[in-house]
Amino acid sequence: MTAALARSRLDVWLRILAAILGTLPVALLGSACLARFLPLSEDARFAIGLTAAIPLWITGMCFAYLARSGARAWLVCLLTCAAMAVVVYGIRG
Repeated sequence: MTAALARSRLDVWLRILAAILGTLPVALLGSACLARFLPLSEDARFAIGLTAAIPLWITGMCFAYLARSGARAWLVCLLTCAAMAVVVYGIRG
């Protein structure tokens, strides 16, 4: 096995892991943002936030797998997760 083939396989595995594991916190924090900041009643916000978690996760997985490299996919997941965490935990409501 050549070094280029090994690097290519590693990159594919990094993209797969970023798509599955890296997008889950982003989806959960995104649904928490919806449940916290939508201008609806508390019950409606909770219902929308809860039901949006899985579609957000699937959408994130699709976009993460289309990244050019595994490192870029992980970087986008980490930066998005950090931004969402600042919004969810940093803004007092």
